[in-house]
Amino acid sequence: MRVTFNSQYRDAAAGIEIASERMAEFQRQVSTGLRVEKPSDDPSAASALVTERTQLARVEQYSQAANSVSSRLTVVDTVLSDIIQKLSAAQSATLGAMGSLKSDADREAAAQTVLGIRAALLEDMNTSFHGTYVFAGGAATTKPYAAGGGGAIDPYAGSTTEVAIDIGENRDVTVGFDGSAITLGSDATDLFAEIDALVIAIRAGANDDMTTGSAALRRAMDRATTAQMRVGVGMQAVASEQSRLEAVKIATTTRVSSLEDANMAEAISGMSQADAAYRAALGAVGTASRVSLMDYLG
Repeated sequence: MRVTFNSQYRDAAAGIEIASERMAEFQRQVSTGLRVEKPSDDPSAASALVTERTQLARVEQYSQAANSVSSRLTVVDTVLSDIIQKLSAAQSATLGAMGSLKSDADREAAAQTVLGIRAALLEDMNTSFHGTYVFAGGAATTKPYAAGGGGAIDPYAGSTTEVAIDIGENRDVTVGFDGSAITLGSDATDLFAEIDALVIAIRAGANDDMTTGSAALRRAMDRATTAQMRVGVGMQAVASEQSRLEAVKIATTTRVSSLEDANMAEAISGMSQADAAYRAALGAVGTASRVSLMDYLG
């Protein structure tokens, strides 16, 4: 069977087109560094990339939440340490004012110290983080404690319902705390009212009442310590989840890279081979086009 000039030309032209497409594909991979740039490049890999990128976005969202929670809990932990320290100082001042040998000046100095601590505790309980009050529970934009008439502190205005934030799949950490669990707990009178009564007892030299007030300070200190332990557990949970999320992020990013990125050595080699095939196809067309009268007569 004789192969005609037209069929030879068509075969050579097809070879040029195939070689040109392969060369363009390898050039794209080399220039972009990507093996898969659009779904048609590799539909199966493109589908897997959608899944992996969705996972990566979810991990990034949880990572940001965990970082925010970590910063918030660090603030709460610091404040609780300050509250415990101030309650201890108030206890010391109270004990220092007890006894029949204390003068009015001594007791007034102790009373002023306790009043100063009261003001500092009020600031601590009204601590805010990025515009929300950490001890207001679910009422995060409501100031937990405010001074009322005559300088007395109004009752707790926050929520007893606490707020938690998801930092991972089925894993959350409390970030909005019930302030009354620290200042009141199971007591009948909250901490600020107890301190007001204690100041009166110190000035009056009422040792029994000072003992009662000191015990109230101890209970408040125990509640603050319990809250700080909860915060510590939360911080450990966040640190653990941050490590897990980082590991998942690295693994997912590696999978994305294996699906999407071009093998540069293979791409450069393929581009060279495609270029050689392209030149060979061009040469074949040039040879086929150089026909003579004898070719037709044959």
